[in-house]
Amino acid sequence: MATEDKYDRQLRLWGAHGQKALMDAHICVLGTCAAATETLKNLVLPGIGRFTVIDSTRVESADLGNNFFLEEGDLGKPRAEAVCRWLQELNPDVQGSFVDREPAQVVGEGVDFFKPYTMVIACQLPERLAASLGNCCTTLNVPLILVTSLGFVGKLRFYKAEHCVCETKPDSELGDLRLTDPFPELRRFADSIDLASLDEAQHAHVPYVVILIKALDAFRKGSGGKQLPSTREEKDQFKKIVLDMQRSDKEVNFAEAMDNAYKAWVPYSIPEAVQKVLELKTSDTKSDFWIVARAISQFVRDCGKLPLAGSLPDMTASTDMYVKLQEIYGSRAGGDSAAINAHIAAIQKDLGAEKIIPPDYVQRFCRNAQHCEVFSYRSIDDELRPCSVEEGGLDLAEEAGDEDSLIQWYLAFRAAERFREERGHWPGALCGDGEAALAGDLAALAKAAGGIVDAYKAEGVTADPKMLEELVRYGGCELHTTSSVLGGIASQEAVKLLTAQYSPLNNTLIFDGLNGKSQALEL
Repeated sequence: MATEDKYDRQLRLWGAHGQKALMDAHICVLGTCAAATETLKNLVLPGIGRFTVIDSTRVESADLGNNFFLEEGDLGKPRAEAVCRWLQELNPDVQGSFVDREPAQVVGEGVDFFKPYTMVIACQLPERLAASLGNCCTTLNVPLILVTSLGFVGKLRFYKAEHCVCETKPDSELGDLRLTDPFPELRRFADSIDLASLDEAQHAHVPYVVILIKALDAFRKGSGGKQLPSTREEKDQFKKIVLDMQRSDKEVNFAEAMDNAYKAWVPYSIPEAVQKVLELKTSDTKSDFWIVARAISQFVRDCGKLPLAGSLPDMTASTDMYVKLQEIYGSRAGGDSAAINAHIAAIQKDLGAEKIIPPDYVQRFCRNAQHCEVFSYRSIDDELRPCSVEEGGLDLAEEAGDEDSLIQWYLAFRAAERFREERGHWPGALCGDGEAALAGDLAALAKAAGGIVDAYKAEGVTADPKMLEELVRYGGCELHTTSSVLGGIASQEAVKLLTAQYSPLNNTLIFDGLNGKSQALEL
């Protein structure tokens, strides 16, 4: 890749294929407020392909105080044009354009307007307009990110009709070593090593994979048919077997075996999230993800296990033994991948699909099969019409009873958005600074909040008056510091959605800058 040196650090996170996904992206951004430019800044720097900003607002003096991508010389100019120009200076690899139109107008045009884009980001958008935009994104199956920034608090909403990820990259240390049930090649390799016949140097460089397999063999032989240690006593017994095999406490490989002993008693299983993917019925039968998922499902029915990942962690070992182990795991993984490819060919023949699935994609999917997942987001329409707890909706009473929950800020945001829909401005935006001047908007905001709480049919729950009062005091103002934090989170999630790597937030994040807290809520 021509930009390999420039993007070296991030390539280590999401690889060349992830970088290509970013470079192929064309992002549509509705609005040019501080939250919009901060989000876009963090996407331009890592090298998205193109962006288009849409706004008809002119630059005013107030904008210069909270938007770092505007300067005094931009006063009176189209805000979209100004921020587009400054953002492009950050990265010459990125193409930028602007449309001098109201976001509401382009949303009103429906699906056709948004067809060229791979992602839509909308900032400070009224919720009914956001729902319409969400419907467009559902039709196109493109991700939508909504950003709302008010004073010291903010809200992020993420949505995609169906988001398929074969590289969730969890912080799991278990790996896929198959110690509890070694495949034949690994079994033969472990059996070929006679620990008693090794000299001191050789003994100190036996990989812990072999040590644990031999210890498990000894445990099974002495436990009367018990396959894996399960009780504390049995696990202690297993560790004693490992220690009895050690000749010196200076043997680092045995220390590693003790540290990784748990891998020898965790039975092999297919994770629940992966099982759901393999069993899920979907209307999308021809996408690369679902064709490979079907092939892996057939492989699991035949073999009872997922394809081997094939990766080997670092460990103390002689060069010859470690290379041999790598070859064993790699060869087995390659064989499993070949079987998956055979299933793929049969599935494509049945579907009449002629498109060739890239071999590197199949290999990545097989390597990460134990971590694949499909994320389903509740639509914005459904969020605005909450269902009962029995139907899978939010238990507002339980959530509100948690003193650490930020659900009250969510209710306050919803109330402020309803107020804005009805009156055409944020609460407090047209009032003076005195309490008496704010009282009218506060009463109207409290009434709107009551209606939102009533929709959840949660007895004994009311909106927090202090939070409502705080939003009225903000008067719709946007602080750069808050928008900067929200932009950082939004852009991070955008990268996850564009690259289809890592587990994304589902589906709402509330940021409370007053107390330095944030919370993800599935609404």
